[in-house]
Amino acid sequence: MASLSTLEPPISPPPASAAPAPTRKRSKLTLIALSFLAFLILLELFCRFGIGLGDPPLYQADGKMEYLLQPSKTYYRFHNRFSVNRYGMRSDDFPPQKTNSNELRVLVVGDSIVYGGVRIDQSEIATEILKRNLQVHLGRPVVVGNGSAKGWGPLAELAYLQRYGTLDADVVVLELSSHDSADVPRFLPTVGVSVDFPDKRPPLALTDLLNTYLLSRYLHIWAAQPGVDVSGPDPIHLAQDTAQCQQAERDFFRFAREHRAKVVLDQHLTSPELVGRYLPGYSINQAIAREENVPYTDDADELRSRLQSGRDPFFSGDPLHLNRSGQPVLAHALERAVTLAVNSKE
Repeated sequence: MASLSTLEPPISPPPASAAPAPTRKRSKLTLIALSFLAFLILLELFCRFGIGLGDPPLYQADGKMEYLLQPSKTYYRFHNRFSVNRYGMRSDDFPPQKTNSNELRVLVVGDSIVYGGVRIDQSEIATEILKRNLQVHLGRPVVVGNGSAKGWGPLAELAYLQRYGTLDADVVVLELSSHDSADVPRFLPTVGVSVDFPDKRPPLALTDLLNTYLLSRYLHIWAAQPGVDVSGPDPIHLAQDTAQCQQAERDFFRFAREHRAKVVLDQHLTSPELVGRYLPGYSINQAIAREENVPYTDDADELRSRLQSGRDPFFSGDPLHLNRSGQPVLAHALERAVTLAVNSKE
């Protein structure tokens, strides 16, 4: 009789390569997580080194100017150098007093037009072009200071001049646009609140891309953080604001002269003004200069010529700010302003 063991089929052990279902699921999730992490790392590297994000110019709040650039820092934004000296200027550093009696020193004070923006390298902004042009034309050492910040108006510009003085400048240029005739700071929370005025570096270039551009500017998420003033001129306070700005312009001109500097007004025109009527602020600013016996000039003729020849000097969709081809136009206007001031009989 056959033994019992011969009647039962042998039991085969499970294949050694087969893994339990939970283990296979965990492995798949791990692979997905690692792939996503690798994608984020590549995206971060692209944003930082491909686009040039992650290093925006930083600001500090100020009780008089509302805000200004943090001093003594250099940034690289969109692969453009953006250097800020000890005086919060977008300029190379220089001592408060001249070290060469032959040096010509010019201080240009203004808003975002003089500031130039992060899309233009430091070497290509109008004040740097002005410095090189004056050195060539005059054959002498030249220092040009760029005391500016986006959004400033006459009150902030006066406060800047009062804070740092003329820094031994021979010529002080006040740059204004028509809208500046009623540009009064509201001192609402801005620095560290608005994505346009950061006070510290973002943790990642990818964070910079999302917060500064994709969410706020294109998807309009967090475009207006609580407390940030995004309104235009207030019609109710327009007369009062205009009067404050007029007085600030007068005080600016007088302060520069009291500190033994010649002073001049340069006005920047918007593209609509170049093809139509100048805004009332243009005449208001000019009237204050005339009242104070301050020479004045503007960049209208050369900008208009550029537009008519098809060489648009403005950024696309931006009727105010000058691109790389527009910066030399502003530099020429500033050079005319310096020449007017030097030759004036103050």
